[in-house]
Parts: sequence; C-alpha cells; structure tokens
Amino acid sequence: MSDRFWRSLLLISLASVLASAQEAPKAEPVIDTTEPVKETKKKDLAATLSTQKEARTMRLSIPAPRGQIVDRNGVALAQNRVVHYLALNFPFMDKATPGMILNFAKDKIALANKTLGKTWGLPDDKLINHYQNRRWLPLLFSIEEGINVELSLEEQKKLAPLLDQGSLLLQPAYIRYYPKEDTACHVLGYTGKTRRLPEGPIVDGDPLFEEIEGRDGLEITFDSVLKGTPGEINLLFDADGKLLSDEVLRRPTPGRTVVTTLDYNLQKYAENALKKNARNGGAMVIMDVRNGDILALASNPTFNPNEFVFGIRGKRWEELSSDPRMPLLARAFRGEYPPASTFKIVTALSALESGRVTPTTSFYCGISLLIGDRYFHNHNVKADEGDMNVVTAIKRSCNTWFYQAALATGADYVTSMASRMGFGERTGIPLKAEGKGNVPTNADHKILSGELANIAIGQGAVLATPLQVCQCMTALGDGNKMYQPRLVKQVQTIGEVIVDAYEPRVRRQVNLNPIARDSVVKGMVAVVSGSGGTGHAAGIKQAQIAGKTGTAQWRIAKEQNLAWFTGFLPASQPVLAFSVIYEGRPGEKVSGGGLAAPIVNEVFTKYYEGAPADDPLVAAMKDVPQALSLEDSETNNPSGNLPEEVQRANIPPPPRPQQPEQRTFGGFFRKLFRR
Repeated sequence: MSDRFWRSLLLISLASVLASAQEAPKAEPVIDTTEPVKETKKKDLAATLSTQKEARTMRLSIPAPRGQIVDRNGVALAQNRVVHYLALNFPFMDKATPGMILNFAKDKIALANKTLGKTWGLPDDKLINHYQNRRWLPLLFSIEEGINVELSLEEQKKLAPLLDQGSLLLQPAYIRYYPKEDTACHVLGYTGKTRRLPEGPIVDGDPLFEEIEGRDGLEITFDSVLKGTPGEINLLFDADGKLLSDEVLRRPTPGRTVVTTLDYNLQKYAENALKKNARNGGAMVIMDVRNGDILALASNPTFNPNEFVFGIRGKRWEELSSDPRMPLLARAFRGEYPPASTFKIVTALSALESGRVTPTTSFYCGISLLIGDRYFHNHNVKADEGDMNVVTAIKRSCNTWFYQAALATGADYVTSMASRMGFGERTGIPLKAEGKGNVPTNADHKILSGELANIAIGQGAVLATPLQVCQCMTALGDGNKMYQPRLVKQVQTIGEVIVDAYEPRVRRQVNLNPIARDSVVKGMVAVVSGSGGTGHAAGIKQAQIAGKTGTAQWRIAKEQNLAWFTGFLPASQPVLAFSVIYEGRPGEKVSGGGLAAPIVNEVFTKYYEGAPADDPLVAAMKDVPQALSLEDSETNNPSGNLPEEVQRANIPPPPRPQQPEQRTFGGFFRKLFRR
C-alpha cells in the first residue's frame, strides 16, 4: 500500500480539525491524482477476486481526531498533530516460508537502521505472524522500549531514496499534542493508547492505527465527547496484495471542543510565580467572585503531558513517581492542608454572627493562653500586643484573640460557619480525586476547649484544599451568594456550535451579616494596607487587595511548615478571589506574609501590565473606590458600647465574655498592677 494512500487517508480525518486549530502544526496537503474507481468496476472486481485465495476485501475503522481543549479565549491547550512512523510494507511472496519472510523483513529494517543509525527491530514471531495475518497493512517498527518513535523531518529526508522502493513507508498518524507543554497539566491530564493494535487475522472494524483515550484530568472526564466518532473505509486487494480500490464509507467525525474557564495568561503567570518562588511545592487558585469561574488552577511542580503521548518510558515514569516533590500531584484541588490563619476569617464571622462577640469586643492579645492544662501560644512569642478587637486581630493575626473568641462563641457556631463557607466538602469540579478536606464537628465527637482553640486558627484536624480556601473568599467577597466553582464553560463542535453549556449557578446562599462581613473585610484590608499588617508584600498599585496571611505547622516530624495568603480584589467591589500556598522545605522558616504574599503581588502586577485594554476582568476592576480602613484608635472600643449601626442591625448585645486573662502570665501581671 502506497505512502500516498496513507497520507491521503489521514488528511480525510484531519483536515477539519487542523483547519480549526490556528496553532496546530499543518500537514502537507497530498493530492491524489488517480482516477476514482467507478462503482460498477468495484463490484466487478469484487466478484472476480472472490475466487482468488489471496485476494482480500476488508472494512476498517478510521479513528476520529480528538477534540481540542481551549481556554476561555480560545487559546489551545490540547489539540492534535501529525507524526510519521517507519513501517514495513510486505509484498506478496508465493509459497512464503518463515525464512523468506524473515530475510525480507530483516534486510529492509537493517537498511533503514544503517541509514538512520538506529537499532530498531522486531521479534521473529511478530514478523511472521504479521505477514501471515495482516500483510496487507503496514507493520510499524520504529519502536524503542515498546514505544512508537516519531521520525524527524531530517530522518524522513534521509529515508527518501529507500521509500521509493515501496518496501518501506512512512505511516502517518495523529497524536495528542499540548502546545503550551506543562501549562495547566494537572487540569488537562494526559492521554494513552486505548489498546494495542490487533495482531491476529484482520476482522471488520479493526482500527487503521492506534486509538487514544483520556487517562487523567479533563481528558478523562470529557473523554466521550473528545474522542469523536470513527469513520469507516472499505479496501479491496488483489491476490498479489495490490490495492485495487478504497472507498471511504463514512468520514470520521472529529471530537468536540471543550471550552474551559481558565485564562491562559493568569494560569501561566501563576505557574511561573510558583516555579520561581515555591520550588519545593505550592499552588495558586484564582476565581471570579461574580460567577464562580476558575481562572487559574495552578500547582507546582508540574510535568509535561506530551511525555505521555507515545507512552511514557519506564525510567521517566520512575523519576516522576519517585520525585519527593511529587510533580504528578494536583496540589490546587487534591492537596489537603491545614488552612492555618486563613481559617480565622471563618472564626471571626462565626463569632460576630453568633452575637457573642461584636465588632467592638476587646480581648487581650498575650503571648499565650492557658486552656485546661496546656498553654496555646500566639505567633508573636516575644511580647504581648495588648487589647484588640476583630479588625486589629485579623490585621495582626493574633492567635490568642481567636482562641478567646472561639471559646466565647462555641464549637457549633464555628464549624457551622465553616460548612457554610464550603469547607469539609468537595467543590464538585469535573476532575477526579478532588480533595474533600476536613472540619471536625460535635456530631463526630465532643469538641473540647483545647481542640476548639486549634480549630479556631486552622490547625489540628482542620484540612482544606487551596480551591476550597479560594471558594470561601468568593463567598466572603460577594457576601450573599457562593457560586458553584465552574471549570468548563461549554462543549462545542469545531464549527463552534454549542452542544452543552454550563451556566453559572449559585451553589448556596451564605447571606453573611453585613456588619460582620464589613468588620472582617476591614481587617483584611488592614492586613495589606494598614500599619503593622502582616501582608504588605501582596499589595499592588493597580488595585486594593483584602487579604489574610497564614502559617501552618504541617509535617512536624520533618519540620516542614506551610505559608498561605488568600483574599480578593478590589477590596470594595470584589472581582477576583485567590489563594496561595507555599510548602516549606524541611527546617525552613516560613511566613504567609514573607513567602506567599509576594506571589500574589507578582501574578496580579503582571496580569495588569500584560492585559489588553479591552480585557473584561481589568475593565471590571477599573476606577473602583478604595475600601475604608479604620485606624486602630477608631476600631477599638474598650467601653464595649455597641455603635449605632450595630444596634440598627438587631445584633443582640451579648454579655461581655469572661476573658481568661488570669490564666496567662500577662493577665497575672495586669491584675497585680491593676493595668
């Protein structure tokens, strides 16, 4: 069978896909100038050949080109490209013996190896079996470690004189191709061969070349719509193995295009920042507060899914799977971590909404607090920081304030608010093995004071994914609604006809108390912009950021800690929510403000500087008024009198919480000296 035939056949199934993918590599067009075989001639040939023992007519499947995966703006993240393999084209041998078959095959393979400097070869039994069962079809032999090897353009040119003899041919095929390489690799996933090509006698429906299927990520979730519908071809050979006619009975229908919500630029900026600043491991998630769209879902380290296309080599798989940095782990949505001080937002909201703590309630922020028989420490272990209310406690991330607030509030309020804000349950994105996280409740076991103190600052048994933390920020940013995180916008044909649309939808009403929300947001603004805030490094000149730092004990035995930064922007009219996690190296001293916050600064600065003038996200964040940030003297209210706006909101004035100051060294000395 001629090289021209195979290339022409491939173009039948690829033309429409390659035309629709602007960045796809283009195959050279092949024009078949042979006269079409008339239908009557085909029937006559079939009738004539029906009595010839070696003649064959066969109906084979033409695998369909796989559909594309693109970002929200149509940038191709997964598509197809044409490759060429080297194959044997057996002639008919009268009274062929195993020796004749092997001599022919090995001579041709040796000639190709000498030309290219290769050592390719196939087992004797495979060569013999192929001739006896499937000699009408090419036998690919450019194989190393069981993996098909693509021929480069230079190698194809070297082989040109040998190809003219007809015993060797270039067999084209289309394979999966990820033009942006490792970008969004954990979201896209990768593909693999559906099955090995048959080796026995040809039966109707056998595929012409290897088919592929999704193995992870969106590739497997949307496999059924991406793989399209195979075509069908009828081939007629004479007794000498010459192709007499070929009839395409059904053209393959290309797979559909999956349009994601990802923004390629934001995704790339996030991944680049993580590669530079979180080399041991990290993740960043960016979402649209207004509709739940996931704009970036970045994890580091990454891998290149192109390595899986032909079938990954054993040594490389071992490197990836045994790498202590775990490049195959999708940290952004599968990694479960202690959320640390980012969880203080939940504690603050629960305390304020319970009515047992008000925006003006003051607790003393000492270096430690004795609960039961154990001291629970503040992040600042060198000095007491004095009386604080919720705004200054968030700004300074004072652990001992949140211990007291949680104890005054009670576990049920805290864990209920956590559930309301999406912790402890999967977000439901269309990717397998999403992390669920964990929030202990009184329904599981009685939460005692010490455990509640740990929960209040996002430690202990509390676990969350970066996606869950970002989702919480979208709910806080909106104040009333939590949208269902959306990763795929629609599925469409290559002609851009939408066949499935996934509209934004509200996951739940959170209906945060406006006064409670306002107090928390003021504290988050102060984190980035206020004097003494812990997240100054996140600030950018283009927009005001409301944020929260976090530093968590993680792998204690290895002395590995985590750094977090989460929030939204602009602070007064949120459009984008984000979360960042940084995995510390063993023994490394980390902080959310020092290591995670700068990643936020880098990503959004680059996005603003690189975005086109008509970018809808930038336009939505333009000319937004600054959020009010009250100074400490204005937010603290030692008298405890409720301000007028709190009274209007009908928050019941709670009894002043009993502050367990006598249990701390600071409290002891204040009582001793009456100050």
